[in-house]
Amino acid sequence: MAVVPSSTTCAHLIQAYTEDAFLARIVSGYVAEGLARGEGAVVVAAPTHERLVTERLDAAGVDVPGAVGAGQLLLLDAERTLSRFLVDGRPDRTTFLAVVAAALDHVRTAGYHAIRIYGEMVDLLWPRDVEATLELEGLWNDALERERVSLLCAYRLDPLDRHAKGVLRQVTHRHSQLLPADDPERLEDAVDRAYAEVFGVSGDVAALRELMASRHARGPAVSSAHAALFALDDMPPLIANDIRTRARQYYRAAPGAA
Repeated sequence: MAVVPSSTTCAHLIQAYTEDAFLARIVSGYVAEGLARGEGAVVVAAPTHERLVTERLDAAGVDVPGAVGAGQLLLLDAERTLSRFLVDGRPDRTTFLAVVAAALDHVRTAGYHAIRIYGEMVDLLWPRDVEATLELEGLWNDALERERVSLLCAYRLDPLDRHAKGVLRQVTHRHSQLLPADDPERLEDAVDRAYAEVFGVSGDVAALRELMASRHARGPAVSSAHAALFALDDMPPLIANDIRTRARQYYRAAPGAA
């Protein structure tokens, strides 16, 4: 079961996803909660995702055209917005902050001062340039502190995919919290089984996993399953990939898996 995120001022949340339907549930819940509280919202998304999110908002009883017309909800195209502040493929700080300020001013002028943002420009940028993505996340942190708003980012990344090794951990460390996966209990069980098969089933395995995962305890808030997966980045590739492969098989094979 997907966990719909709540928001606090200056929170910088990240959601990893592989299925568009799952992402739409998360984003629509995040936005709907804010609108119901009388907050404003800015959604910076690809057209396909914008359509899925607004359809779910409409199904939940949100008057999307009314919210847009009243200035409470601002919908922006992610690719076009990203292109406004990229210079030679890297984000320009001054232009970026101006773009964000203009979007927030649009909503604030309508009388909505508490604002939550959903953005997936980073999701478009990271396959092209991870370093530029990390720079953009740093600029977002600056903007959140300056503007006193919250942000939910999305990345099409599978934490169980060895080909995305290290990327999710890097971008997560630019955020305050990594949100749970779709069906977090199923992921936890899959990671547990994979660790036990590779390292053995004694109590020492649980202690080993906890010790490895504890290295990430001082960073952003992450689930124990994600922390255990992040720890694999510091292990020999042969062992790490074996655990990821097994965990992925168990996660995908479980009843109700996508």
